[in-house]
Amino acid sequence: MSIGANLSLRIAAILLGGFVLLQLLIASSVTLPGSADTRRPYSLPRPDEVRTMVAAIERTPAADRLAVIALFDQSLYHSALADALPPTKDRDGDADLRDLAGRYRSVLPGREVVVWGSGSLLRRLLGNRPRSARLLAPVNVAVRLSDGRYLVFDSRPSATLRRYLRGRSIVGAVGGLILLAVLLIAVRRTTGPLVRLARGVRGFSAATHAPDLPEEGPREVRAVAAALNEMKRRIIGLIDQRTAMLAAIAHDMRTYLTRLRLRSEFIGDPDQQMRANRDLDEMAGLLDDTLILASGRDGRETPAEPVDLRAVADELVTERCELGEKVMVDGGAVPLVLARRVGVRRILSNLIDNGLRHGSEVRVTVREEGDGVLLSVEDDGPGLPEAALARLGEPFARLDPSRDRESGGAGLGLAIVKALAARDAAEVRFANRRGGGLKVTLHYGGEAIR
Repeated sequence: MSIGANLSLRIAAILLGGFVLLQLLIASSVTLPGSADTRRPYSLPRPDEVRTMVAAIERTPAADRLAVIALFDQSLYHSALADALPPTKDRDGDADLRDLAGRYRSVLPGREVVVWGSGSLLRRLLGNRPRSARLLAPVNVAVRLSDGRYLVFDSRPSATLRRYLRGRSIVGAVGGLILLAVLLIAVRRTTGPLVRLARGVRGFSAATHAPDLPEEGPREVRAVAAALNEMKRRIIGLIDQRTAMLAAIAHDMRTYLTRLRLRSEFIGDPDQQMRANRDLDEMAGLLDDTLILASGRDGRETPAEPVDLRAVADELVTERCELGEKVMVDGGAVPLVLARRVGVRRILSNLIDNGLRHGSEVRVTVREEGDGVLLSVEDDGPGLPEAALARLGEPFARLDPSRDRESGGAGLGLAIVKALAARDAAEVRFANRRGGGLKVTLHYGGEAIR
């Protein structure tokens, strides 16, 4: 998953990038070249300070000189006494170092003053201002004392200052990590309502009876949740109105169908009477299917309950086998799923009818897969073109050109399957079976398992 596709990762990346950029800017302010510091070049002591230090060292007894040096060695530079100078190739090696040596010699006439450095390219890039990168390109100044030893100054920070800076760095790093942790928690708390909002919207898209979206989080998120809840109530109201209208129409139509059925008893020709009764039965079935499709429920409203899909499949397959139909069931025990038992029976019944209408044998399989339960029904019929699979489940869709009214069905069976499955938050997938035939799979996700 890319950072741009996730709001939490995007906000965290922005905050982290800003934090890193701020640290880089702070580091750059003391690292990149700038204007020269004529008073304290290369973080070294000023020439007049060196003169004072030399005088103080020479007035101090030899036994106490190390203590005095320790007092000097607590600044931006490092101070030490040396018996001899280290060999170096860069002694007074360039114009800047020669100029620096001349400034020290001007206040220390008659004394040997040696200046050397390392990393000439980096030293020229950094200039002579105090820089943290001076650790990589130090400059040294040595002044010969009257006893033949050397007072040496190194532009790198003293041990005391380095310990202080190390402690500050650790504190800064820990503080930065704590700040990032707080920012990440804030990001999660900010985006959490959006995640729950998206989950609630998906739940509503799968089933209109889903609970209202939580109106929590920032003001803008609460406003969106309230608007979606209002939209949901309006949609449910429209569905209820449509269902009530269709129920009223179905009730009136059944009255006329009853009258027609009574009048069909007076038809003298037995063959015509049978055909008339069959047409009346199909019209009554079409009314029932249309009402189920419109309301999304089969018969009276029942709450969802833990259902054993394998037990329901066994029960229905046994009934079909007693009627002489070739229906079988596979699979083992599976967890209970939260669904409506009547709706599951209607789903299986429709799928078995559809399979037997186009094939001679139907197989029902119930199995556990991943975090969900799969219920699949497959037949040995001719199947469908791949392009037509996407239209399966559309109301009144007839995707098999060879079918007509004589073959049975009104094109609502699979549409009812999708409507009832959606009410139980189950996903319906259509695919051609390997070797021929149609395979319909219902996936009850982890949230539906009980």
